[in-house]
Amino acid sequence: MKQRRSTLWSAILLCGLSWPRAVVAQEEPLTRSSTEQPVSDRTETERRTVPCFEAVDGESSKQVEDEASASLPETDRAWLTEDAAYIIAPEERCAFLKLESDDEREQFIEQFWLRRSSNPDHPDNDFKEEHYRRIVFANEKFGTGAPGWKTDRGRVYVVFGPPDRIESQASGEPTGRPPEEGPETVQYSWEQWHYRYVEGMGADIDLEFVDPKGSGDYRLTMSLEEKDTLFSPPSHVWTDWKDSEHNRFEPSSESLPVVVIASAPGPRVRFKDLEAMVVSHIIRDQVHFSHRVEYVRATHASTMARIVVDIWADELSSSDDQAREGFEIFGRISKLSGRIVDTFERSSSLTEYVGQRDLNLEVNTPLAPGSYRLAIVARNPASGETGVVYTTIDVPAYDQLEICK
Repeated sequence: MKQRRSTLWSAILLCGLSWPRAVVAQEEPLTRSSTEQPVSDRTETERRTVPCFEAVDGESSKQVEDEASASLPETDRAWLTEDAAYIIAPEERCAFLKLESDDEREQFIEQFWLRRSSNPDHPDNDFKEEHYRRIVFANEKFGTGAPGWKTDRGRVYVVFGPPDRIESQASGEPTGRPPEEGPETVQYSWEQWHYRYVEGMGADIDLEFVDPKGSGDYRLTMSLEEKDTLFSPPSHVWTDWKDSEHNRFEPSSESLPVVVIASAPGPRVRFKDLEAMVVSHIIRDQVHFSHRVEYVRATHASTMARIVVDIWADELSSSDDQAREGFEIFGRISKLSGRIVDTFERSSSLTEYVGQRDLNLEVNTPLAPGSYRLAIVARNPASGETGVVYTTIDVPAYDQLEICK
């Protein structure tokens, strides 16, 4: 067996991500709320106006809701309070808390992401992929004592994406002002993020962050009321995948929509014949490739798994000119019980890899910690030859991974 080369994900994908540099040095912004708590310290419950539960025996709706959240299985609670904390609508949160079984919660989470995909029929969910990419980036760029997604900068990044421009100054840097006009050096490190446009907010949005303690934990210079407005819970129009006869519960408020919990239709698979090989567990060794799986922290509910498929150099040097058109990849990740959790497809154009030793195709997917079955099929569409790999992967938990530096 040939020894295959390997590369570090941290160097290629995550730690090497570029970040906009300071472009203008402006005077130090006001720090009127530099001692306030981070935005993320405000819970979704505190910002919601529609109660999920009726008060019982003197308890408030909030108390009942908190108890419902605390009683969730650990991974489901982490998904609700970490993965989906910034993007889940109040109605969706209420619906999730009222579900009674693991199966219903799994179906809910599947539908949650499908509702947000720009193309629910496609195996790749662009919204989900981008959301977790932002979480991972925030963890590595903004993490201090807490995960990066929990910081003010992390939350803004996860919700609104990368800014179009960043202006910054570090503590102690000269302000460029004469002594009679104020301090000659910057008192606190600060950053100003500029967005050309933010959906629902408008054009030319500027957000200021300061680091009054020099700890690297930059805080938004906003009052709690302004932060609540900035991060107001999203509204959501429900899309039901099944008819109402599958409804599992009745909402407690007329303002809450009826939520249908049922299995969502699977994505449309282009490479049906490759999928059939996986289903039938057919073994082929006509196309030679290797694979590797690398992991990085996201949340306590989800670990980001990067699956890299390397088509070997001897396959790329085929004398068949048609083989230069590329390869097709089909993959499936399933739980040991057989439940499918992700399906992916990739195709390549070899003209992009001229001069390189191997052809690398990659997939990034968030997975709950645990064991899974992974099947990968690679095909040369010109010759029809295929190669298949069946293996198991063990996804580590959050605390078993280190932040990439």
